[in-house]
Parts: sequence; structure tokens; C-alpha cells
Amino acid sequence: MELTVRRKAFLEELPGVVEEAVKTYGIWLRRIEIEEDEKGCYTVLIIYESEIHR
Repeated sequence: MELTVRRKAFLEELPGVVEEAVKTYGIWLRRIEIEEDEKGCYTVLIIYESEIHR
């Protein structure tokens, strides 16, 4: 089962958010989607596989 975590970040914070996601979810990480809003803020969607439903 895939789960999604949503984080808000400014451009300069994106590398740290992505690095944290990779460290936290490791091999369970499926993809990261980054969307910019009209104010220049970014929403980072971190999609990972639940360990429970392997």
C-alpha cells in the first residue's frame, strides 16, 4: 500500500527535504513530486510503500 507525506518548503529548503525523505524512507521510497504554487512556495509529495503491506 502506498502512503503519501506532504511537506511545504521554499526553494532553498528543497534539497534538505528530499535528502530527509531518502534517509527516512530508503528503499520504500517510490517517488517524490514537487509542485510550485502561485506564491513561490513548494509542496513536496513523498510517496512511499508501507512496510506493513509488503
